[in-house]
Amino acid sequence: MELLFDDKWIDRADGVRRVLGQPRKEAAPILTADRAWETDGVQGLQSVYWDEEEGKFKLWYRARVRRDRPAGPSAEAGGETSERDEAGLQTFLCYAESQDGVTWSKPPLGLYSFDGNGDNNILQPVGNASIVFSNIQKDSHDPDPARRYKALGFEHAPETRLPVRGAQSHGVCVTYSPDGLRWPGGPKLVMSTTDLTDADCLFPGRDPHTGQWVGFMRPRLHPKRRFVGYATSADFEHWTYPRMLLTPDAGDSEWTEFYGLTAASMDGYAVGLLWVFHNDPAYSPMTNELVYSRDGRHYVRAMPRCEFLPLGEPGSFDSRMVTPFGLLVREHELLIYYNGANYDHGSDRGQAMPPGVVEPGQPRRHGIGLARLPRGRLCGYQADAEGVLETKYVTNFDGPGPRVLAQLAPGGSIQAELLDHYGEVLPGWERERCRAVHHEHGLVSFAWGETGLTGQLDDVSPEGGRVQRVIKLRLFLRRATVFGFAVGEGQG
Repeated sequence: MELLFDDKWIDRADGVRRVLGQPRKEAAPILTADRAWETDGVQGLQSVYWDEEEGKFKLWYRARVRRDRPAGPSAEAGGETSERDEAGLQTFLCYAESQDGVTWSKPPLGLYSFDGNGDNNILQPVGNASIVFSNIQKDSHDPDPARRYKALGFEHAPETRLPVRGAQSHGVCVTYSPDGLRWPGGPKLVMSTTDLTDADCLFPGRDPHTGQWVGFMRPRLHPKRRFVGYATSADFEHWTYPRMLLTPDAGDSEWTEFYGLTAASMDGYAVGLLWVFHNDPAYSPMTNELVYSRDGRHYVRAMPRCEFLPLGEPGSFDSRMVTPFGLLVREHELLIYYNGANYDHGSDRGQAMPPGVVEPGQPRRHGIGLARLPRGRLCGYQADAEGVLETKYVTNFDGPGPRVLAQLAPGGSIQAELLDHYGEVLPGWERERCRAVHHEHGLVSFAWGETGLTGQLDDVSPEGGRVQRVIKLRLFLRRATVFGFAVGEGQG
C-alpha cells in the first residue's frame, strides 16, 4: 500500500485538500498514580512495546514521591539507596504490563524495599535528572543473554571503557539487563556533553534497512538550539556523531525548536511524531507533527506546523504538553502513547530555564495518555464535496487489482476508472461501470461490469478493453478521504 504522505505518486488532485488523520484519545490517563511511591506523579519513558515472545505489553515509567527522609534500603543490595534526593523529591524506575495496552497492572516484583515492604513494582531508585533508562530496548538476537535488554540516555558515569571526547563524566550512557527488571551494571559513558545536549529517543529495534541501531540525538550548538540529529551504531556502544535530520525552516516561528522524535516501522515506512518545542518566554508548550521516511535515513514533515496529536482541552491533564513516546502497530490499529502535562515546558531563551507555568486555576498535573488511530490513516487527500485524484503511471499490475484505504463521511462515495498509457479510459473500466466493494478497516476494492472485472492483468472487458501493464488509477471522491492506494502485490 502506497501511503499518501505526499504527492510522489499523484498526478492530479482536483477538489481535494491534504489532511492529517485524527487519533482518538482515551478520556483519561491510562496509568494513574495510585501507589505510595507515586504520590508526586508518574511519567512515561520512551520504553513501551508489545513483547511477541511473551504475549504482553511492557512499560517502563518513572514514579516520584516527596519524602522527608531517604527511602528504605534495597532488598537486593541490602544497603543504603543511591538516588539523588533533590529537595525531598525521589524518583523510581517502575515496571507495568498489560494484555490490551490500555489496562495496566503493576506486578509485585520484590526487587526493592519501599518503607520496609518489597511488595511493589519498583525496579530501582534513580536520580530525578537521570534518564539513562529513557530508552529501553529488547534485543532477542543478542547472543549475550546479559545484554538482552538495553537502555540508553543521559546520565553521570563514574568511568568509561570507551574513548570519549572531553573530560566530562556526563553524557550519553548505556546499560544492560538480562530480563528488563534487574540492571546490575552501572551506566557506561559512550558520548559526552562535549558533543551532545541530549539523547531523547531511539528507533525501536534495529533499522530494517541497515541493521543498525538508530538514535535521534541532539548535537551541541552555541547558543543552544534544539534540533533532531541522526546517529547509528552497530553494537549499541560506538555511535556516529549525529548529523542534522530535522530542523525548523523559514516558515516556522523564531521560537520553534525540535526537541525529539519518536518513530517506528510501519507498512514499509519509518513513521514518526516530531516533538515541537515552542521556546517562547511568554508561552512554551510542547506539540507534535507527523514525519515520515521511505528509507529510514531521511525524514520529511508531512504537514509542517500542523499538530498531529493535539493538546487537550483546558482543564485536561495534557492541555499544554503532548509528547509522544511510543508508536505501536497492533493488527489494524496504531497505538500512540504519550506524556501529557497541564503546564508548559519553560523557556531558556536568554534566561535560566524556569519551571513550567501551570494552566490558570488548575493544580499541576501530568500523566501517561493513549491515543488510537486506524492503521494507515495518517495523512491523505479529502474531498469535502466532489473531488478527483489521479495516480501517476504504475506498473506490475498483478494480484488483487486496485484498492484504496479510505474513510467515507455520511453520504460519501468513491468510484474508480482505469486509464491506458495514452491517458484514455480503458473500454470496460469506466467510472459508470465501477462498483466499490467495502471491506473491513477502510479497505475498498473495485469491480467493473456485471461480470465483476477486478482490473487484473488477464481481465478482458466485453468491449474489448484489456488491462495493461502500464495504467493510471483515477478516483472520484464524494465526501471521502483517501489515505493510500495499491494496484497489485509486491512492488506494484
